[in-house]
Amino acid sequence: MQLTFLNKKNWKKVAIIVFTIALFLLVSILAVYQAQIFQGKIWSFLGTSDDRFHNMRIEGLYHSLLRHQYFPFINMSFMDGFGYIVNIFYSDFLLYPAAFLRLMGYSSAQAIVGLNILLTFLTMGVSFLCFFKIKKEYWNSLVFSFVYTLSTYRMYDVLYRHDLGEVGAFIFLPIALLGIYEIFYGEHKNWLYLTFGMIGIIYSHAITPILMAIVIVAVAVCQIGELKKTPTRLLSLCWATICSLLLTAAYFLPMLEQVKHTKFVLTQSNSNLVAAAADFSDMAHASLNNVYNQANPGILMLFAAIVVFISLTKVENKAVRDFSLIGAVMLLCSTKLFPWELLNKTPIKMIQFPWRFYMIASLLLAVFIAADPLGIFKKKTMKTMLIVLVMLTAISAEYRLVTDSPLQRNTYEAYNKSEPYSIGAGQEYLPIGTNLSKLQRSKHKPQVTKGKAKITNFKQYGTRLSFNFKNAKHAKVDLPIIGYYGFQSTQSKGKVSELHVDKTNNNLAQVTIHGKGKVVVDYFETTTQKLARRTSFLSLLVIIAVLFINKLNLIDFSKIEGLKSSKEK
Repeated sequence: MQLTFLNKKNWKKVAIIVFTIALFLLVSILAVYQAQIFQGKIWSFLGTSDDRFHNMRIEGLYHSLLRHQYFPFINMSFMDGFGYIVNIFYSDFLLYPAAFLRLMGYSSAQAIVGLNILLTFLTMGVSFLCFFKIKKEYWNSLVFSFVYTLSTYRMYDVLYRHDLGEVGAFIFLPIALLGIYEIFYGEHKNWLYLTFGMIGIIYSHAITPILMAIVIVAVAVCQIGELKKTPTRLLSLCWATICSLLLTAAYFLPMLEQVKHTKFVLTQSNSNLVAAAADFSDMAHASLNNVYNQANPGILMLFAAIVVFISLTKVENKAVRDFSLIGAVMLLCSTKLFPWELLNKTPIKMIQFPWRFYMIASLLLAVFIAADPLGIFKKKTMKTMLIVLVMLTAISAEYRLVTDSPLQRNTYEAYNKSEPYSIGAGQEYLPIGTNLSKLQRSKHKPQVTKGKAKITNFKQYGTRLSFNFKNAKHAKVDLPIIGYYGFQSTQSKGKVSELHVDKTNNNLAQVTIHGKGKVVVDYFETTTQKLARRTSFLSLLVIIAVLFINKLNLIDFSKIEGLKSSKEK
């Protein structure tokens, strides 16, 4: 009796799966080889760059794990122990693989390269599966995976900007788009795709959800007729939104709590979308020249947008037509062709740079190319040639980036040297009034700013600081940490006041002491943080339970209003 898994048909499926995984892994390595692996060097701007900022985020998480702090709120590796509350505003979700590599003994350079390979591999795999879910064609899905993952703007993020947040968001954009497709065009009961896509995006990069919200609104406008016929699609969108909010409460609520208690540079900064927008000619020139040293959508996406505008009426599939049009329009909106002065003082200003729209344009135009509604790549040989062309274009641009700027090629040894004060060009997560230069020159020890006291045995272990004191007379002592909300002195012994913030001295934490005792200051999870984390965790358990019950057919969820499939209407 022949076993099922030994059938010739199943062996063929297994062989295809193994081949695809091996292909994606090979491409993921080749995509970063020239700039990050060849000769043991990494192409990067050292100093106060995005690369150094994200590298310090990884180092901070790594050191927190060494201290058995698995979900740190404050990154204490920044600023030589003064601490930076970046973790609350910028989730560590996708940094854990790199931190685990550091725990295994790999260097910072090896960890970042390994992370980039992993993120590229995941992007290829996820995008392939999402496209295959709708269009059950292997080669079309493969085209989408290559065109999207190796898109110029994504590789610009990986190799030039080293923006791990946006790079991570690219993994989840196809999942969110699949959810949008299901809600507005397909089986709207499959709204969980949008939920999990959005929470992945939110925990990767806080700005990208704004772009996806714009996509949802644009698609809703395109599908206004269908929404009138099937209003339960809007109900499915509401379910997806509610679940997304519940599952990301662990991110949003602690962030809002901090903003409520502290005035950050982030909340006071003024972005200028008009100045940040590129001229259309500059964008087109960079795209046609296939460069990675300037934000651009790339030559393939530029041509795809042109084809969309010329032949939109020939695209029969409504979803492909809408996605393609939105993608082409967003490509144009990324430049000064769009009147950004109209939105410069609206919440849209949070995207900071109009060229972030290239993310969405790359996603939607990749759908147009892979779906091939005009039959340009109908033959398998044409699809193969397109895949090879995309790969060669990416490698060529990477080679030019490396050869045109050889001084930016750093050895792994040079790269491994950390830059603790690389907190981001905008210094967004510092309390207003904090002078980074003065902080850098400060001695890392407690300072008596008023009164007298003898301080001994100062120790710091992550967020925990302690020292002994005696002969104190209502002395005010500034501690070498920024006094973010959550730091407390409740474990101190003797007459020690509650912790305050010294706004006259770089917003350092301050306590008042008297007599003799011991000051112990540490960061404690706030009530809001506890509630938010439990809310998200319990929401996840509920969703998993519902999916499990539905899988066993214990309850017919299809009969619940808002979850009915479009076929039942």
